[in-house]
Amino acid sequence: MTPADLMRAIVPVFPPSESNRVREGYLRGERPINREIDREEFKKVMALLRSQNRQGAQSRNSWRLGLKVSVENGGLLEYFFGTDGKACLQHGRFVQFLRDLHDEILQLEFCHYDYSSQGTISAKDFALSLVASADINHINKMLDRVDELDNELHLRDIRITFEEFKAFAELRKELQPLSLAIFSYGKVNGSLTKKDFQRAASQVCGISITDNVVDVIFHVFDSNRDGNLSSNEFLRVLQRRETDNPCSGSEGLLSCWMNCTTNCSSTKMLR
Repeated sequence: MTPADLMRAIVPVFPPSESNRVREGYLRGERPINREIDREEFKKVMALLRSQNRQGAQSRNSWRLGLKVSVENGGLLEYFFGTDGKACLQHGRFVQFLRDLHDEILQLEFCHYDYSSQGTISAKDFALSLVASADINHINKMLDRVDELDNELHLRDIRITFEEFKAFAELRKELQPLSLAIFSYGKVNGSLTKKDFQRAASQVCGISITDNVVDVIFHVFDSNRDGNLSSNEFLRVLQRRETDNPCSGSEGLLSCWMNCTTNCSSTKMLR
């Protein structure tokens, strides 16, 4: 498995708008506890994760397909369990591995969309990354809005830097306080403007979101084009990525692994 394969297995992505690639998939997770796992259990868990991959949401003439990740001898198995395969993988070691992996996954996701290696991604590609986790019942209308970026002169030439991309990824981690802030601002003002959104991110979550990022977010999630964020729609997509969606980050993969080891006895897993 290459680093890009691992990223696509964990992070839901669409093909970069500047390429003709076909999309891959992601994994599903639950809550972590302290445990350890042996080599064969790990292989069984990975098989369970693979079986839970969403197998695709058809959109126009392309598919978001679940990546079939196989766990073979060598690679991570040897790293985690030794050359003889007899070591056990400790929770703490896996946590540290995933923490180290987190920033690399984010960089790989960004590079996935930076198809021409410019160091920035287009507004359209950033918009694709926003909607990649959308429910199948809503994905087509969101992709229509993404396509409309090509007709918006003030948006289509925007380029998003990795720092901007990372800042929004950090904001996604603050989903609960962000949700409360968004609804609070909306309740007080009757609507949520771009400035309201930036103040909510900054004052409540301590994260600065640039005008370019906010402009793209509002283009995709301002459903009636009144200049205000469609909060429910926006937060629903973020929630799918950060919670319901499989393994949008390292914590999801960890929790999925730990949930499997908790709910499935070794006897059941090794049958």
